[in-house]
Amino acid sequence: MWKKILTAKITRYLFSLILLYFAFQKVNIVAMGKDIISVPWWVIPSLLLYLFPIMILGGWRWATLVLVRVTFTDVLAFTKAIYLGGFYGLFFPTPFAGDLIKWTALLKKYPNISKTRFVGSVLLDRVIGFTALCFVALVAICFGKLFGYTFPNYLWIVFGSLNFGLVVFYCLAFIIDFEMLIKRFKKLEKLAEIVGLLRRATKSDLILVFGLCLISEPLWMATTWFIAIIFGLDLHLLDVLIFMPIIALILVLPISVAGFGARETLFVYFFSSLGLPADKILAVSTFNGILGIFGSLIGGVLTFF
Repeated sequence: MWKKILTAKITRYLFSLILLYFAFQKVNIVAMGKDIISVPWWVIPSLLLYLFPIMILGGWRWATLVLVRVTFTDVLAFTKAIYLGGFYGLFFPTPFAGDLIKWTALLKKYPNISKTRFVGSVLLDRVIGFTALCFVALVAICFGKLFGYTFPNYLWIVFGSLNFGLVVFYCLAFIIDFEMLIKRFKKLEKLAEIVGLLRRATKSDLILVFGLCLISEPLWMATTWFIAIIFGLDLHLLDVLIFMPIIALILVLPISVAGFGARETLFVYFFSSLGLPADKILAVSTFNGILGIFGSLIGGVLTFF
């Protein structure tokens, strides 16, 4: 197992380095580095403080899928576990690995809840979060087309197919005994598990979690707009809300380490279509990644408490 993890990690490091090379080959890295270093010290703490309520929404989502009755204390406990998961994710080849072990921090506080329920809730939260992101990305590309933004035609096909597939999946999961049907196929065991989790969850909880996802996604994406302001990049909030859902959905693919390389390439590809300078775009993207690392390190600090 560890050999597979190490191989995947090395592969993603190499792919990140290749993407970073192509993204930065025509940019003055020294000048860009000076711009990043010159950012006031209070910016990162301020942005992390802005992100904290969004993390609270994430804790609320997760707690809703686990507990019958959720209190604010519960939300804080689950939020802390999410921070820990982000910290663990720094050392594994995919962020999913951090998700799959973050629930261990809650075992002592909730001894009556089984490990299976915790693991299932993490998986279900991921599925609903992915569903919300696909929906937001499709809405973004529709509004982008309405406001005259340029997109490759294949994105319409990909995002449209994703959302159509998800609608069909949820309809089958709730209307027919889809779980029993796909259990007959060993390769679809994980899908059968997800269907089972959906059927056992209450409809009101699923709607609440989906709604919280729709609220938190745009708030999280607005961070890029704040960073753009800091670097003097003429990027409007609408630009961010149009392009960031698409970038975020593509970054779900585990092709790089912490998104480095892939994020920079996608930022340049989409935001340069607005006539913005590549060096400023890359500074915003790189700072976004640095902010993500600092956010994950909060989980490391919390391990001491």
